[in-house]
Amino acid sequence: MLRFARNDMMYYEIMDHLQIAVLALVQGLTEFLPISSSGHLVLVPKLLGWQEHGLDLDAFLHLGTLVAVLVYFYKDLVDIVLHKRHLGIAIIIGTLPAVLLGFGAKTYFSSEAVRSVASICVTLILGSVLMIVADVAANARTEFKNSQDLKILDIFWIGCAQALALFPGVSRSGASISAGLFTGLSREDAARFSFLLGVPAIAGAGLLALKDMAQTGVQLDYSSLGLGFIVSAISGYLAIDFLIKFLKTQSLRGFVIYRVVLAGLLYFYFN
Repeated sequence: MLRFARNDMMYYEIMDHLQIAVLALVQGLTEFLPISSSGHLVLVPKLLGWQEHGLDLDAFLHLGTLVAVLVYFYKDLVDIVLHKRHLGIAIIIGTLPAVLLGFGAKTYFSSEAVRSVASICVTLILGSVLMIVADVAANARTEFKNSQDLKILDIFWIGCAQALALFPGVSRSGASISAGLFTGLSREDAARFSFLLGVPAIAGAGLLALKDMAQTGVQLDYSSLGLGFIVSAISGYLAIDFLIKFLKTQSLRGFVIYRVVLAGLLYFYFN
């Protein structure tokens, strides 16, 4: 009996670690690719029949992706602090819409109606429309702005687009990159600015999850959380590097196709 109990315990521990690794990989990749991290983190457990992950894992996954963006853009961030403080102010301004909307409607965005499969299908499609229109607008341009040339109003609108990612399925990077394209940035510069703009947002999401976790008084499994942190950090770094290089020569259309196909499959699978 003891041996079977031990085998069962080891089996569930392996499954827990496997689930955490999968969720961390999903978080790391989809936080930066324009396909919606929140949408995938809601959908993957539903598709695989897993229970929703807790606040502790959510916090550590966000901190892992935060490390990824800090490491990848550390030279840019140091340059902003030392020499380009106006860009730092721009990032703060661009973060305000998401902060205000997130705090003002926190209960709404955590509701089952917003996190339902039907809602995610709709936001996947609407986000795709935004991305393809922005992509067409970028193709029509012959000259592009530099991120340092952005005006306060440009930055504010990019921040408003980023705030739309509070709806699971929209994609923070997809919305903010699209807004960057509308303001006149090239695809590569729009992606870079989107990732820099995402630093406070990702840090805030991680810290809020840590705060909520501390209030629940849950017991932490540091080996599992450490695994999630490492996998999300590594996959996030690779996702950033891939997208920056990809958008130098390619458009957003491949991601749009993925989002539309995913929305269609989910609709027919759950209905």
